[in-house]
Amino acid sequence: MLIKCYKLNQQISKPHFFILSKGNNSGKPLDAACPNCFVCICKTEEEKQQLYWLFYGLWQGSFFHPFLTGSVISFIRLDDFKKVAALALEKITMQPEQFNKNISVLQLLEEKNKVIMEQVKLIKQAKKALMYQLLK
Repeated sequence: MLIKCYKLNQQISKPHFFILSKGNNSGKPLDAACPNCFVCICKTEEEKQQLYWLFYGLWQGSFFHPFLTGSVISFIRLDDFKKVAALALEKITMQPEQFNKNISVLQLLEEKNKVIMEQVKLIKQAKKALMYQLLK
């Protein structure tokens, strides 16, 4: 695994994903690059998936918040991100079965969250449609 600052239009051939480095969502893993992000380059697709979900869990658990700096726009330094990542990797290697179980549950919860968010969106659209129909 290699984590470094992403440069716009950088070509990466190995499995990789991006990590938001600025704002209150710093540490959030991303599928697509953005101007303010790190890139995590992995050896295999399996390692990519494992790290993606590890960082997703760390982001959800606000593990990066103590490391955010900046008075106007908060950000996480690359070295601080790497320290959190190294500590987390050390801990999950001691309990790989529990980590895999937790990741499975996290993925399931994320899928359910997407379904619920879509339902909320549809409910809002239905409310608007009812009022538009009434006020035609």
